[in-house]
Amino acid sequence: MKRILRSRLPERFADRVPPLIVEIAVGIGIPVLMTLVRVLLHPIIGDRAPFALVYVAMVGATVLAGWRSGLLTLVCGQLLAWYFVVDPVTYALRSQQYFESFLVSTFSQLFILLIVWLYQREVDRAWARREVQIDLLHQALAEIDHRTSNNYQTVLALVQAQARRADPSVKEALNQVADRINAIALASKQLALNSESLEQVRVTHHLGELCTQIRQGLTRPGVSVECHIDDIAVGAEQAIAMSILVNELVTNALKHAFPDDRQGEIRVFLGRSNGGMLLEIADNGVGMQGNSRSRGTGLGTRLVDTFTKQLRARYEVETGEGGTRHRIHLPKAA
Repeated sequence: MKRILRSRLPERFADRVPPLIVEIAVGIGIPVLMTLVRVLLHPIIGDRAPFALVYVAMVGATVLAGWRSGLLTLVCGQLLAWYFVVDPVTYALRSQQYFESFLVSTFSQLFILLIVWLYQREVDRAWARREVQIDLLHQALAEIDHRTSNNYQTVLALVQAQARRADPSVKEALNQVADRINAIALASKQLALNSESLEQVRVTHHLGELCTQIRQGLTRPGVSVECHIDDIAVGAEQAIAMSILVNELVTNALKHAFPDDRQGEIRVFLGRSNGGMLLEIADNGVGMQGNSRSRGTGLGTRLVDTFTKQLRARYEVETGEGGTRHRIHLPKAA
């Protein structure tokens, strides 16, 4: 993504005013202002150092609007100081001295203008090189993300192809593996799309997209999956671990909480709580006592335990005839 350096006024207002107009306005406005200030100071200091403020005006115009504005300020400022600051009577007595002062100050200002312009040119070149490097980095990261996504999809396709040829018990296990691979793949994709930096990712759209994919892939009529995620930034490893937890717990609820075509709802919530974060997955199904399979002792349960510990979180489960509620209390949000 190309970024435009807008350090000077012509670039900042380029969308509304032609840059040349801004340069001329600055090049005339600043010396006029400085001349007014010098005229107001005339009763106090007389016509001593008549061109002193022109230096300040020229440097200010160059910094604000570029070398052309600085050059215009130099010309206008010298002429305005010559006509409005220099005292005619004193000039008549010391015209040679004033003319020499005028020449010296003009060449001095031209030299200063050259130095400022050279410095600005080097700064602009450095920024241009930086922009090129950043663009190359973005392209490299995009290519890495693309290849990583393709690798995930390849592995997922292989697992799904194997599942189609397997017997029912192995097929179910392979489908669960495919779901977990898909959750990790989605987490990696969202890290690329919604990251604030290489270490942080905003999870609002991330977990919402995960819920959408689960809903589209596994839900049946009468069972809905609702997702409410606060705008929170978490670490990349946290985001992947949370994706696995949401995938496991929501998928488990879809498969076991609503037997015999029972209707219901699964709710996913992530928000700030007591200085940390609360991840909650709740359903209004039959509860774990109503379906012993939902309690589980296999890989899914071990994954939940593993990633809960990885997040340094406290895990609570409430279950009954009114449904099951999983609460995962995570450390302080980023």
